[in-house]
Amino acid sequence: MTGKQARSLQTYERVLDAAAFEFAQQGYPNTNLQRVAERTGLTKGALYGHFSSKEELAAALVKRLDEAVRTLADSADDPHAPAWEKLRSLTFSLADRLHTDIRVTAALRLVLDSAKAGAEPPAVLSQLRDYAVRLVGDAQREQDISPELPPETVADLLLAVLFGAHCTAPVSGWKELPSRVRGMWDILAPVLRHR
Repeated sequence: MTGKQARSLQTYERVLDAAAFEFAQQGYPNTNLQRVAERTGLTKGALYGHFSSKEELAAALVKRLDEAVRTLADSADDPHAPAWEKLRSLTFSLADRLHTDIRVTAALRLVLDSAKAGAEPPAVLSQLRDYAVRLVGDAQREQDISPELPPETVADLLLAVLFGAHCTAPVSGWKELPSRVRGMWDILAPVLRHR
């Protein structure tokens, strides 16, 4: 990689970070590229050299969320681990990423805002739910979750814990998301595992 390519890549990454901050704070409609450019020290014209539109910038961040979910699902999918542990691992890992990675946080806001606007359900959320439903079913077969509980409802509940904790973070004084999610799991686990 040449020096010019390396500088271009660094600028690209700075733009993604600045845009992520803006999208996470302002949402899609209230984010403007001038503020993103100002955060990076670029002119708006130079910013357009990396991303041709706000839509393209948002799509790059959503792709980051897709990759993060896929990577976390792959890492949680240890064939020797019980499904219950895979569910916990996936949820805790996502909570950690949402807490530490502004790009993932921004992408989640973008897909949730899109879903609220009545657009098609974001593929990443549908895939995450499908994966969680499968893991709940596996955990029921392994007798780690009560078989009387509907797998879809349990998966929705577990994802609601994660995303609800994330969405209520300002109310809780931005207390650490991972520890809040773990605390909620500790309360839910005996109920889900009761036979």
